[in-house]
Amino acid sequence: MDNFDVIVIGAGASGMMAAGIAARLGAKVLLLEKMFRPGRKLRITGKGRCNLTNLSSIDEFLSHVGNEADFLRPAFSKMFANELISFFHSINVKTKIERGKRVFPQSEKAQDVVDGLTKWLQKSGVKTQNDARVNELIIENNQVIGVKIQNGTAFTSKSVILCTGGSSYPATGSTGDGYKLAKAAGHNITTIHPALVPLNLQDKISPELNGLLLKNIKVSVYHNQKMIAEKFGDLQFLKHQISGPIILSLSREVGELLSNKTKLRFSIDLKPALSTIKLQNRIQRELEANPHLQLIGLLRKLLPVKLIASFIIILKLSPTKLVASFQNSEIEKLILQLKDFSLTIKDLGDFEEAIITSGGVVLNEIDPNTMESKIIKRLYFAGELMNLDADTGGYNLQIAFSTGFLAGISAVKNNEYEGSED
Repeated sequence: MDNFDVIVIGAGASGMMAAGIAARLGAKVLLLEKMFRPGRKLRITGKGRCNLTNLSSIDEFLSHVGNEADFLRPAFSKMFANELISFFHSINVKTKIERGKRVFPQSEKAQDVVDGLTKWLQKSGVKTQNDARVNELIIENNQVIGVKIQNGTAFTSKSVILCTGGSSYPATGSTGDGYKLAKAAGHNITTIHPALVPLNLQDKISPELNGLLLKNIKVSVYHNQKMIAEKFGDLQFLKHQISGPIILSLSREVGELLSNKTKLRFSIDLKPALSTIKLQNRIQRELEANPHLQLIGLLRKLLPVKLIASFIIILKLSPTKLVASFQNSEIEKLILQLKDFSLTIKDLGDFEEAIITSGGVVLNEIDPNTMESKIIKRLYFAGELMNLDADTGGYNLQIAFSTGFLAGISAVKNNEYEGSED
């Protein structure tokens, strides 16, 4: 039976960081990955561009994380954005800053990030074993002492770090294995659901809308006629879904309601810069400039072409009707649709479409100063497996790297401390 100081389960962002830093501190490290190569999910992160982090202040950063964001402060005190950037520069992955303080590899290739980390692991002396799915944590007297993989092989270790990720993009290996291992060790798991995911529409929409991108709009979410969330930005129509940055972000905020089959109304303000009065004045100016203006002509001035047919159907008016002949009620209906284009959301998209998982191992069972389990000694957690998730923009990868860094350091230091007591 092979013996190690630290075993890391899962070769994603958090796992590679945890394994590498532990090895750099002198530990004998085994990194177990169930897939045929490490970093499968990391390779497709950010549409293959890999948004590494965000240069917001810690407080601003934490405002993009869920309710228990302060759990991350100790990890961020050890490694935050500037430290992460310096680390990547040290392994020859140069970076650049883009709009919204987002940091990407200069090459814009996630593959370069994975290659850099893989070479770093090799130089650090980490032993990596692929095609090695962990089926069991070996626990004695409330302390983890090793793991067993699917072929029955067992490895012993002074510490184990769980970095298996969530359930999003299961084709990359994130199939929720870590939840089962954590639960078997006595940990509680919150309800999990897809996050940063497109939303499925209840409504049938025109095929013409497929692919339509609406920029600089406002989306308000209503539950039982009460507004519960609001975002400004870009939205995209898909075949039976809506997506885009603000929808992905809203999917985190309303995900729990949608996972419980709660129907929500999404109100799209297509002209958020114009009040109802200003919009009415705009239409009046168009009429004064062209008294023979038809409805379709007016809509071409106000809307993307792909949206016009849907508007005409909703308004139940002839496209050739003269706007000058509109009754007040018809003008009001037009303005209402421009300021409140309504869609009913059926539910969340699938885990296959989700960027991350919301939910995970309950945080009050993990020591935020070390990432060690409060239930099982020498068992550590890092990354998406925990009940931590954030908006798009580099936040989730920073969480993975920071918690992996802290877990790797803590596992080695704990081993050294325990050894000095023997």
